[in-house]
Amino acid sequence: MPFSNQVVWITGASSGIGEHLAYAFANQGARLILSSRNEQELQRVKQNCPEAAEVMVLPMDVTDYAGMPALVQRALSRFETIHILINNAGISQRSAVKNTLFEVDKKIMEV
Repeated sequence: MPFSNQVVWITGASSGIGEHLAYAFANQGARLILSSRNEQELQRVKQNCPEAAEVMVLPMDVTDYAGMPALVQRALSRFETIHILINNAGISQRSAVKNTLFEVDKKIMEV
């Protein structure tokens, strides 16, 4: 398998593209770290991964920069290294551009 024993950390893994990347990498033998703010959905994604897949659920808010070092340490204490990091986390705003405040645009881009 192309990703056998490779550690892949996916942010935004609780739905959409991140969720399906998790399944694709798990099916290729990767060991996964799944992150998003929604732990319940991360657990669902983990349960839907192949039974043989090694999956760590690591809830996080990617805008909490101060908490990042501790999360990295938790991941490294389990897997010792991270081969691939996929920064897929994101948020959206459903409004016309002309009606969206600059602060909202800024927050979307910071994620």
